[in-house]
Amino acid sequence: MQPLTPFSWPISSVLTVLIIAGMLSCKKDTDDPPLVPPVASAPGLVVEHHVDGSAVELDAMNYITENGITYSISRVNYFISTIVLLGANGTANDTIEGPHYVGDPGTTRSAIGQLRAGEYSGAELLLGLSADLNVTGGLPSTIENVNMAWPDPMGGGYHFLKFEGHFSNGTSASGFAMHVGNNAYLPHVVITQPFTITSGSGDLVLRFNLNELFRTPHTYDLANGNYSMGNATLMGQLRDNAANAFTIEYRP
Repeated sequence: MQPLTPFSWPISSVLTVLIIAGMLSCKKDTDDPPLVPPVASAPGLVVEHHVDGSAVELDAMNYITENGITYSISRVNYFISTIVLLGANGTANDTIEGPHYVGDPGTTRSAIGQLRAGEYSGAELLLGLSADLNVTGGLPSTIENVNMAWPDPMGGGYHFLKFEGHFSNGTSASGFAMHVGNNAYLPHVVITQPFTITSGSGDLVLRFNLNELFRTPHTYDLANGNYSMGNATLMGQLRDNAANAFTIEYRP
């Protein structure tokens, strides 16, 4: 009896050999890595900007002040510091010191420490810097901080706010630069809006309605006050109007 050659094997045997060979050739060199559970992102402070609910579009004459002047936005720079979350129903106050620099008229996010879960009746914050930081050289010499410097002959320290753009004066567009500095004109923002933080992670969201700078309690007139720097009356109006320009919420 002659031995079987590969060409004379039964078909079933050939199929068995091919299947085994295929299984061996498909064996992985390494095992799949173990599954790693997702890590929650660090709590963040998110700052968003809008104009009476409309998104900010740079250099577009889309917005109207309280007294009917059409304007555009080209720059929004400021500091936020000493955010105090006002506890309610047994929750203690919680303070986020800062300062946080905001240099984007859209949305910015910066990491903050652990949030304290609980109920809050609102918040307070400084739109600018506390007096101990508002001195020349009081902040690290980053490009952002250097560009926010307030001239030494005018008291030194830093700009609290730079809000710039153009407005229509009837026949053409003129520029405006609403700059605020000096401790006497530091805006103290008060937010009377209850919210609940459900965990130590998530984001604390501040929404800045830029149109409020023109609205309450002073109707700010760009036609007669397009440059505020060094003008006590105009900086005082902007300080007061900024007091209720923010809302707050928690996003898990």
